[in-house]
Amino acid sequence: MEKALKITKVEASIISLMGRLPILSYYATSRGWSFLISWGHRLAGLTLVGYIFAHIYTLSLLFTPATFDADMKFLRTPVFTFLEWALAIPLIFHSLNGGRLVLYELFHVREDEIVIRWMVALGLMYVLVVGSFFIEESAQPSVAPFWSVTVAISLIALLLVFIKIWRTGNSILWKLQRITGAFMIPALLGHMLFMHMNYLTGHDSKTILLRIQNPYIKGMDLVFIILLLFHAGYGIFSIITDYISQGPVLKSLTFLVIAIMSISAYFGIRLIVAL
Repeated sequence: MEKALKITKVEASIISLMGRLPILSYYATSRGWSFLISWGHRLAGLTLVGYIFAHIYTLSLLFTPATFDADMKFLRTPVFTFLEWALAIPLIFHSLNGGRLVLYELFHVREDEIVIRWMVALGLMYVLVVGSFFIEESAQPSVAPFWSVTVAISLIALLLVFIKIWRTGNSILWKLQRITGAFMIPALLGHMLFMHMNYLTGHDSKTILLRIQNPYIKGMDLVFIILLLFHAGYGIFSIITDYISQGPVLKSLTFLVIAIMSISAYFGIRLIVAL
């Protein structure tokens, strides 16, 4: 029999503090912390879906660089800077918790307490590193070396999950959801780091337009937008099917999700190709 993992004083204090919050306390008591983690994963995912749509719109302003730069200057206020940094929180939580689920489902890593402890520790480190870039910028990162390493790690993660999952009896869409998730975990975390190491990297029209002219970056962005929108669309569909049974309402909502993601993919791909 496995021994229960001993909770540290810091973890006990955090759990005690969270338990005092009315909503968290109620669901932690009635449904358990696993329920809260599951819903946290979904809410973080939905937050990121909203950001994807906003990101596509913002990048469309690059067709008129002056407008893009004016908007970026407006967004560089303390409030919007804080919100931009805060986006690292749902990103790291959704990514690392998705990795935890992959380890649990496919690689039979059942030591959830240990995995969650590492997830929290790595998540805090990542958020602090991103925050440090907002406070004190580093030099603009070199595009080719950074993305070569990031894509290599993403492809290794994809391959490991593909080998493990493809011959299982699950549906093709379920498999693709896990495979795309495995690829996007290092890719998206790398993307946020890269874009915020230096302000010009992600906020200056000339810098962005020059970078996106690189065929390698353009091709990578096309892959990202397709995988992201598939992963997001299937994630939303999964939430819907948890609450709506088979019938005309489910079919209508499924069609709506497919339509929204397809239209977003069309504009995203068109944008990347045209810039």
